[in-house]
Amino acid sequence: MTHGGVSRPIVRALGLLALGAGSSFGQLQPRLVVSTTSNVSAADSAIGEIDDGSLTHVGDGAPIRPMFGAGHWLAVAGFVPGDIDAFGRRVGSSPGSAESIAFSLLSNEGGFLDGDILGLDPGAGTIVLISEFEIALALGMADASIDVDALSFDNVGRLYFSLQADLNGTLLGDLTDGDILRLDGPGTCSLIASEAQVQAQFSAATGLSDSIGDVQGIDWFGGEVWVATQSPSSHDGGVFRALGTPEIIIEESQVGLGGAELDALSVVRPGEEIVSFTLSAAAADPGDTLQVEAFGAPGELLFVLPAGAAGYVDFSMHPGFAGFYLDPLDPWLQSVLAAIPGHLVVLDGAGRYSSSWSLPSGMAFGPGLDGDGWSVQVLALANRELSAPWRISRL
Repeated sequence: MTHGGVSRPIVRALGLLALGAGSSFGQLQPRLVVSTTSNVSAADSAIGEIDDGSLTHVGDGAPIRPMFGAGHWLAVAGFVPGDIDAFGRRVGSSPGSAESIAFSLLSNEGGFLDGDILGLDPGAGTIVLISEFEIALALGMADASIDVDALSFDNVGRLYFSLQADLNGTLLGDLTDGDILRLDGPGTCSLIASEAQVQAQFSAATGLSDSIGDVQGIDWFGGEVWVATQSPSSHDGGVFRALGTPEIIIEESQVGLGGAELDALSVVRPGEEIVSFTLSAAAADPGDTLQVEAFGAPGELLFVLPAGAAGYVDFSMHPGFAGFYLDPLDPWLQSVLAAIPGHLVVLDGAGRYSSSWSLPSGMAFGPGLDGDGWSVQVLALANRELSAPWRISRL
């Protein structure tokens, strides 16, 4: 929650720490956010094991970087999804912010359906942006149970999506899991490209006749539509253009995930890849030692901000996640603010920091969306950019 008169002082205090101007580290296109259909082993990833509920920045010419993991979801969504089936960015939102995130789940969980398009209500958990019922109704199948497994918004906010399974008898005819659809408005839906058309694009780009199967990831990008598909296995970890000139956008070998099959897909726009911070667990006991990883620009100076109690203070005047998710009155946080040097870290030449870190052994935990636990967020001092918060539930 926002603590009234405390909000401005805490924002001012963090702002005073962040001296000078700066910008997020540069990006080489194509830079993507992806999830995978199954876990990626530590042997196949430069950042350790990646589970299928996580989102990861990948792309040719830049290091792999975590975007969202279990502790991030716990901090801002209030639960840890078993699998992120689709991901996109909301039109008109601040790049990299909590409010920019849209996603869909592989299965019904957290009180939501696998056909819902979900978003984050800053400081208050998960909300439904577009319900499964709204999409089914637009297809003329109000009673149908549908699973959205790919999503993206175009520049005017229309939803592009694909279904996890074939659906017969809709207003658009019989649909397959390789069709690309668009929700044009309340009760109105269009078929943008059939599976046969997507198949033809793939074959033209690769010279292969292998079946693509399910369209598992979609991104609308400057009038083009890029996709990741279930098959063939030699290309299910890459991305190709499904609308526009047929072309492989990024090869499976360039993604850097050991050939893992891609699921969610979104192109990284300027400002969306922000400083990130992860811990090795999203649940622990007081006094447990966890592994810390931080990522950003080479040589970047970060201020690590821990607290027991979660909270929310608007930070949208600065780049990054746009919200301070710690309780400004939390005693642990207050003690850190009084002893700043001990919580400053410098990223190495590869833009990375790694260390072990112990949770307080006493009663420093506090309430959050998940119950009692601890929250951590980092501030990049050069440009006042806040990372997404990481939450650890107390066992």
